[in-house]
Amino acid sequence: MPTHFPNGVTNVTKESMFGDLNQMAPNKYTMYWNDFVQNSDLGGTGALNGATVSAVDWICTKVDGGGDNGSIVSVTDSGGGTLTITTDDAENDGVALQLKTEAFNIDESKETFFESRLKVNDAAQTDFLVGLAIKDTTPFAGLSDSITFKCDDGSTAIRLVSETNMSGSIVSASVTAVASVTDDTFMKLGYHFDGFSNIKVFSDDVHVATLSVVSGTNLVTDEDMSPIVAVLTGEAAAQTVTVDYLCALQEK
Repeated sequence: MPTHFPNGVTNVTKESMFGDLNQMAPNKYTMYWNDFVQNSDLGGTGALNGATVSAVDWICTKVDGGGDNGSIVSVTDSGGGTLTITTDDAENDGVALQLKTEAFNIDESKETFFESRLKVNDAAQTDFLVGLAIKDTTPFAGLSDSITFKCDDGSTAIRLVSETNMSGSIVSASVTAVASVTDDTFMKLGYHFDGFSNIKVFSDDVHVATLSVVSGTNLVTDEDMSPIVAVLTGEAAAQTVTVDYLCALQEK
């Protein structure tokens, strides 16, 4: 039974400019949300395929060992809208899609949230990652600054990794087995940085772990980041990641 607030709910004082707004003030958070319901969600291009994988708003990097340019990234018809990323069919073929604008910078005094709902077609034969990262066209070679969920082919266990090279070399902290991938089954993966030294990890709306981090050691605070999703094949067969949505929020 829902609780109704017919007079609205606010998060600002009465005296503020938004004091009479009957909803949460939009200026409290930097927010990126993409539900992939139309072609323009890929920057005005409905399908990014073959050798012409490119977009206005996204960096789309393709790994194609066979040279036949078979990778496809598209907004597809489905309930609620989805983004479908399909690799080419050679082992270690892949696609990485990352928002060009780096709008999120981890601040020790500001909370940060990330969540995505996605699925993979073959969990044991797919490397994938999703989260926030510095712009990088070779994410599977190692991200220098990021907070991402990762899964390696040959395993169905997902881990959360926080990493940075603020000290001059990449140092990371991780919590393993925060979720398990099931073939062709949607899952929600999310985290909440509390603005101090903890990242709470969520799987399908359940708090499953907490990762302790230290600024400048294994938590990036000197680089701007943006949402990223990437997939790499673990065998000579095309693999697919389907993304329902990407969401990132940060206190201003």
